Amino acid sequence: EWLSWTRMADFEHEAPPVIVGGEGPFLRDAQGRQLLDAMSGLFTTQIGYSFGRELGAAAAAQLEELGYYPNWAATNPATLALTERLLALAPARMARVFFTSGGSEAVESAWKLIRQHFLAKGEPLRRKIIARRGAYHGCTLGALSLTGIPMARAPFEPLLGDVRHVENTDRRN
Repeated sequence: EWLSWTRMADFEHEAPPVIVGGEGPFLRDAQGRQLLDAMSGLFTTQIGYSFGRELGAAAAAQLEELGYYPNWAATNPATLALTERLLALAPARMARVFFTSGGSEAVESAWKLIRQHFLAKGEPLRRKIIARRGAYHGCTLGALSLTGIPMARAPFEPLLGDVRHVENTDRRN
């Protein structure tokens, strides 16, 4: 296996850890060591690792109805229900939700929607994107182009143009 964002040379003489379980904010590896997951499963497991039974039951119930359907020219009851919940929490002027499968895809989709908006308005030259230094936006080529972390960007340069990085408000970065 080739691990993402990992120097594979670090595992030339020993295998990487194998994570087999978790509880709350902690993970457990195959050797039984408890590890604090300080990155929340790379920003996706904010609720912790103690909800497997509850999430499994919700997933099973949904899979019995409809496992998946893409948001191309149709929708489904689960998506409509989630849309209603999100819009109830959002500012009143928000009327739509666009679902993606993850953060990088969300950044890419937002970039494409903005570009499409200005093309539709007859303003094709409005393509500049402003992002912050020190900010992480994802690992796809477009999202990485917005990422303001030089060490993350360097191995993949040159990246997409039309991106300008400005000072982060946290001056420590």
